[in-house]
Amino acid sequence: MNNPSQNRWSGIRSKELREHAMSMQEKRLLREKRSTRNDSTTPWAQQHSHVKATWEKVQEVLSLCLLWERTLVRISGKFGSGICSYFLILRFLILLNILSLFLTSGLVIIPTMLSNDSLQSQVLLCDHPVSSYNQSHRSVFLDIFTGEGLLENSLLFYGYYNKVTVIGSSFNIRLAYLLTPLLFLLICGLYLLRCTIRGLTLRRVRKRDYRTRISTKVFSGWDFCVQGADNCANKQQMLSNEIKSHLEEEHWHSNTVEQPLCRRLRVLTIRVLLNCVSLTLMIGAFYGVHLATGVSQDSQGGPVNSVLDLMIQYLVPIVISMVHLILPPLFAFLVRFEGHSPNTEVNLTLIRCLLLRLGTLAIFLYSLGQKILCLDQSESSCKTCSYNPNFQCWETTMGQEFYKLFIFHFLKMLMEFLLLQLPLRLMASCCQCWLISWLNQEQFQLPQNVLDTVYGQTLVWGGLFYVPLLSLLNIIFIFITFYVKKYYLYHLCDSPRKLFRASTLRILFYFVLFLGLLTVYLPLIYIVTSARPSPSCGPFTNHRTSWEAVQNMTRSALPAAALSALEYLTSYLCAYALLFVLSLLLTFYISQVCQSEHIIELLKDNLSNVCCGVVLLMVVGLMMCTSCVIFVDFTLSSKSRINIFW
Repeated sequence: MNNPSQNRWSGIRSKELREHAMSMQEKRLLREKRSTRNDSTTPWAQQHSHVKATWEKVQEVLSLCLLWERTLVRISGKFGSGICSYFLILRFLILLNILSLFLTSGLVIIPTMLSNDSLQSQVLLCDHPVSSYNQSHRSVFLDIFTGEGLLENSLLFYGYYNKVTVIGSSFNIRLAYLLTPLLFLLICGLYLLRCTIRGLTLRRVRKRDYRTRISTKVFSGWDFCVQGADNCANKQQMLSNEIKSHLEEEHWHSNTVEQPLCRRLRVLTIRVLLNCVSLTLMIGAFYGVHLATGVSQDSQGGPVNSVLDLMIQYLVPIVISMVHLILPPLFAFLVRFEGHSPNTEVNLTLIRCLLLRLGTLAIFLYSLGQKILCLDQSESSCKTCSYNPNFQCWETTMGQEFYKLFIFHFLKMLMEFLLLQLPLRLMASCCQCWLISWLNQEQFQLPQNVLDTVYGQTLVWGGLFYVPLLSLLNIIFIFITFYVKKYYLYHLCDSPRKLFRASTLRILFYFVLFLGLLTVYLPLIYIVTSARPSPSCGPFTNHRTSWEAVQNMTRSALPAAALSALEYLTSYLCAYALLFVLSLLLTFYISQVCQSEHIIELLKDNLSNVCCGVVLLMVVGLMMCTSCVIFVDFTLSSKSRINIFW
């Protein structure tokens, strides 16, 4: 007869079996049962089980070779899981960029280097001759920062990839160049959306009873595995800050419950006014980015032989960095007067900073499209060429703009560390001045660091179509950023007062990264499907749009029936039908969730009623026991008195 415990664990994999509480004898019997069962199965099932076991072993080996594993364990033990999650994010982005670089190198760069089948460029009436650069020593050095000159005609930018097929093969480099970034970004977006929804679902399930009480923190919040005076002091500070934040939340809730109507109206008026002020600041920042983009693009076309020319070309990155530096502290200052709870203040500031970063990037892309792609059709030459003829290879120009934004973003982080944070710490250790001590009171701002990291990755994804090797630069920069932030965390800053759970920070990272990917992916889809490629460079010189290459390939490769089916699937009727079906599924899912929540609430009420009944029975039983004891004691005392009387 089968053991019920073995039947219970029969569906568990070997890797998951180690994490469950079972005796070694039960695990051995279960493995033997699996081996005999696998012997009696078909050869296909045996092959599948062998492949699965090999994949599990490969995963175990790869887990041992993870980057910075010991360093992350030390950071988690000393500063907590929240700060460790930020460094895990950096490692995740390095792996993601390595995958992107591997795909781009294998499908685009290496086939381009092996091919000699170049495209013959069409010369249109709207083309202007390409201006020549003065390749002096100084301009070559400045070209590293602008992406012009030698770098412009290298593997780094779009204009170099003018090959069609590989020698002796039918591999189409043109399609690989177009579909590799599009499909990679689409898969990344779906993965980030899945991680965000999964994290929000788990948080929704746990949110009712996941809040920790003060009594739990006081009596069972200490970790007895902590060793060392510094680690104990950090743990005490973290517990103290968490208890203070909880008390602040409770104090705010108790004050807002008893507010009169006039005070609520005043708070609401103040919130409306301050939100209008924040919105005005954002609009002013967006307009400044728009003006800076126009000035910077109007100065294009000449050689960069001076620092002034370099500053003009870097005007947009400078303006965006100044906006990101000035407005977030203003948002944090204004939100204090809106009368929100402490957690709401932090979340509202993060939302405004996120809208500011993504908004500046979106306005920059739109302004760049106005200048290069003539989205407003203001110039007569744009009607002939469908783009600004002052830009010979406008895809390379777009790539240079992303390249400059990315380079300046990294240099800003590095200069803040070398010229601001490190000197302040050295000055604070040498002289005891109150001003230097006040300026040196820095904390590791987790949300701002996450937003900076996401912004840099968003720039890489936005320029992946125009700068295929931008992932390689990002790998190098993230590697340097890891050690810079690690040194800054250990030596130059204090632990953050506001604590973040690792799950909360991970959900924030996935959600913000998904929004950043959406911000750059939608304009890329528009450019690929609607904008006319440059006739003087790139793999799509003979096409009206880049997507026309995919359409021509499908028309020549697929039969007529498949083409008609594909045309139906891409029609508006099919899109409306799909939207209707998705709406029905979403409605069904929402109704199921509401019904499940109602059942859970009923079960909680029944459980609370049962607990109240048990407590009542215990109280009644205790009272009955007490009365019996009193009665017995009274009886015994009465008998003793009678005996004494007699």
